[in-house]
Amino acid sequence: MKQILLSIRMLLRFKVYTFVNFIGLAISLACVFTITRYIHQENTVDHCYPEYKRICFIERSISDGTKELAGYQSDLEKDPAVERYTSFTPCTDLVMDFGKQEITVNALSVDSTFFSIFPYPIYMGNGKIKRPNDALITKEFWLHSLNGVPNPIGLTFLNSIGRKFHIVGVLDTPETKTSWLPDMFLSDELEELWFSNPNYAVIMAPGTDITGLNKKYDKEQPRDQWSTFQTMHYQYLPLADYYYTTSHEESALSRHGNKDYIRVLWIVAFLVGIIGILNFTNIYTVIMSKRAREFGIKKVYGAGRKEIFIQIYIENILLSGAALFVCWLIIEITRHLFYNEMYIPTNSNLKYDLNISLLILFVLPLLTTFYPFIKFTHNTPVSSMRELSSTRFSVRSRMLFLGFQYVITIYMIVMSLFFVRQLEYMLHSDLGFRTHDVIECKMYIFKGGSSFHEKEKEDLLKEGKIQQANKELVNKRMSESTLFTHWSRISMPLHYFKQSRYALNQAENGFKPVLRARMSPRYMELFGFQLLEGRLWNDSIDEMFTKNSFKCIINESAKKVFGVKDITRDKLQGEDTSWASSNVPSEYNPPLEIVGVVKDFNVRHLSQSTAPMIIEYFDEKIELTTITASYPHEQRAEVIDFLRKLYEEATGNTDFEYKLIEDEIASMYNEDRQVVDIYSLFAKVAILISSLGLLAISLFDIRQRYREIGLRKVNGAQGKNIYPLLIKKYLSVLGIASLIAVPLSFGAIVLYLEDFAHKAPITPDLFIIGIGATALISLLTIIWQIYKAANVNPAEVIKYE
Repeated sequence: MKQILLSIRMLLRFKVYTFVNFIGLAISLACVFTITRYIHQENTVDHCYPEYKRICFIERSISDGTKELAGYQSDLEKDPAVERYTSFTPCTDLVMDFGKQEITVNALSVDSTFFSIFPYPIYMGNGKIKRPNDALITKEFWLHSLNGVPNPIGLTFLNSIGRKFHIVGVLDTPETKTSWLPDMFLSDELEELWFSNPNYAVIMAPGTDITGLNKKYDKEQPRDQWSTFQTMHYQYLPLADYYYTTSHEESALSRHGNKDYIRVLWIVAFLVGIIGILNFTNIYTVIMSKRAREFGIKKVYGAGRKEIFIQIYIENILLSGAALFVCWLIIEITRHLFYNEMYIPTNSNLKYDLNISLLILFVLPLLTTFYPFIKFTHNTPVSSMRELSSTRFSVRSRMLFLGFQYVITIYMIVMSLFFVRQLEYMLHSDLGFRTHDVIECKMYIFKGGSSFHEKEKEDLLKEGKIQQANKELVNKRMSESTLFTHWSRISMPLHYFKQSRYALNQAENGFKPVLRARMSPRYMELFGFQLLEGRLWNDSIDEMFTKNSFKCIINESAKKVFGVKDITRDKLQGEDTSWASSNVPSEYNPPLEIVGVVKDFNVRHLSQSTAPMIIEYFDEKIELTTITASYPHEQRAEVIDFLRKLYEEATGNTDFEYKLIEDEIASMYNEDRQVVDIYSLFAKVAILISSLGLLAISLFDIRQRYREIGLRKVNGAQGKNIYPLLIKKYLSVLGIASLIAVPLSFGAIVLYLEDFAHKAPITPDLFIIGIGATALISLLTIIWQIYKAANVNPAEVIKYE
């Protein structure tokens, strides 16, 4: 206790340095904690399931590159290495009638063994589905969709065909984040699901070699009776790998993480942590330098290395403890900032938070104690009492630490500037089609979702009449309106293309990946796709679903990739059956004639190269749900109001929603924007921490030179002679740091751009601004102290020094 009180007294003696020190560390720790808590949350997804290490999904890999969860008729669940398995069917966009409101629901239809493999904590009621009409809902669905209605157990609701369900339980939120997001769980015994193919999950025997087992099943087989050349195979996909898989399409029921984003966060956390520790150690060394005589006297009176280490260690624990307290305050205050602006949401994990706090409280002080301890016990008592702070070694060590802080600061500023440039470059690139003033909305909503599709004949006939009336009304109103320059019944191209594979003329030439879509003449006119060769689609001569329909338009990249020399003679053979095969014999899959070539356009993230594209004809007469239209920019509000009223007239609903193409393009770069925001924010944090360190160091160093400045002024030196003298050292450190930071950041940018097909230019102004900003902030930090030193009264200084 005596040692603790002594340490507190000594730290308070140098309160300015102490305050600057623990505030800098607190800011650094708050940033590092926030990031590492999020990373820990992402890396422990699905760990709430006790057997998560042994759980595998069955995955189907199709030769066109598509991967999806499957398992039906794969027989992989029967392998001897499988202990037990469960089947489940995703049911998305189900419209459920809860009496006073209709709610769109995403559900999982599960068998009786599902919850033995994927256990969920029970919040209310029971956690078992015993009858076909039983339903379990999640706590989030109860609170947000049902508005926390009192005692939901026993509540009934209807699906789109009138089947009644009973809520028998409410499932609590799992301890960790999970890969899927169902609103409710239903029975797999429902008649509506008889024609659905379920997915399978299995528990493997302990020690099973999944890689070796996948080699056993790595055998291609025909996908189905309709696929003439397309093949597939089944594999085991460990649950531990599912969250970070990049090959599965997004689903309303599942979510996936981004490993590249996590790597960026690791780098940021490391850099901010390093700059915080360097700053902490450097400022504490300044405090120790001011106490050099104190430690020299202690050694004269017999203080050993152990006593000195304990005192320094306790002081560092006290500083770390104070910083830790402020750190958690900052975290709580900025929680919403990180969630809303950075999208770094974190859930509290008491065990993790406690462990990392103890690590900071007791292990970090060991690291920060080591350098001052070695430095002040290495010298003799006489050297210490002569003020170690005046030695060259002390000054050089402080400048070395400051230099490292400058390197990291310049690096982060340059990287944040380039990330902004790359994002702006991608957002404002010419994609090769109309990317402004285009709106898309739904004009008809299918009720029942993807799984509940079996209906009575009378219901189907009734719905058919409703659909026909809806289509005629919408087409009439759109044709009569003068608000639109063009309109179509097809969705915007950004998410419209699907993966496929084609070969030049015949399958033996080898299939190559392409993006495939269907377009109508007015759709191509709406988006302004540019014809280079041949012709575009023409409703008067082109057809769908006949033997005259096997035609396509390709882009420049497809012509180059396939080596098409003459579009009137060369053809493209599809690996899978064409859409045109829908109304002809299933085995009929001839090569597609090429009728035209359009200029390349991009519908994917610009980190990817322009894909080869195959465009088939589409007759808009059969389309029902979507309207896509272009309009004059100044009439956007009128257009939205018109479409809202048309939707309400056509459907009788008021839940109108729309998409603007500008927003859809921007959403493609959400993760890039997050990286920009994160680097920009933490570059500012690095500047702040470095400025605090520079403030403390310069306050000490310049004060140490007051006697020298006084003597120089006595001998005739003016203020203009003093300023360069005091600034020169810091500018030298900044200059050396710049020589290190520039190639380091340049190399990082080049490495970052390796996987980008479209790259923003790397120009000198990035580095000039980074160095200039650091220099300006550094100058502003120390200018007042330099001004005071340059205007000091020589008589006063010499008298008291």
